[in-house]
Amino acid sequence: MEKRYSRILALFFVVMTGAFAGKAQDKLYPKYPESFETGNKMNYRIDDIDLPTGRWRLDNAVIQNQKYDGAVSGEYAVRMIFNNTTSAYLQMMYDLPKGASKVEFWYKSFALDKPCMFQLEYSTDKGKKWQAIGDLIVATDKQKYTKAEMNMDIEGRVRFRINKIGLGDGAKNQEISNGRLNIDDFAVYYKE
Repeated sequence: MEKRYSRILALFFVVMTGAFAGKAQDKLYPKYPESFETGNKMNYRIDDIDLPTGRWRLDNAVIQNQKYDGAVSGEYAVRMIFNNTTSAYLQMMYDLPKGASKVEFWYKSFALDKPCMFQLEYSTDKGKKWQAIGDLIVATDKQKYTKAEMNMDIEGRVRFRINKIGLGDGAKNQEISNGRLNIDDFAVYYKE
């Protein structure tokens, strides 16, 4: 009886080991997460800046460390403009070579602003066309950052961007909720 039990246990171990051995693991791309610590940008004009992970486009966005920006790590975070009528972007200008299995980043609404809405998007054709991932996200918390984690199965070369939706001027129309948005610690994973 004991010998039979040992064989069943050994067989169970072999089956379970085989099941786990074939499962691909999420691996963080080198130099990520991007913490935006080395790319001080003081104005909202569109500009491409070099960061440790690669070249990023900030369109109606800055990298600063003012009192209400805060940061998840380090001292700096991205802040995207408020009352925008067209989209504002935090956009990768380079491709990651091995696709993507997961994207994580942290976000919050800025200071005393109203909430705002944004979307994570991706491109597999070097930024010619962009597709949304998941639903629109509403940033409401002004004090602390919230972690976004989005799973996906994108193969081949890919890049990402945050699209802060241009809802219009909340000063002119009190029904519009279009405050500033902070983003920090943007991380991309792939299956290995």
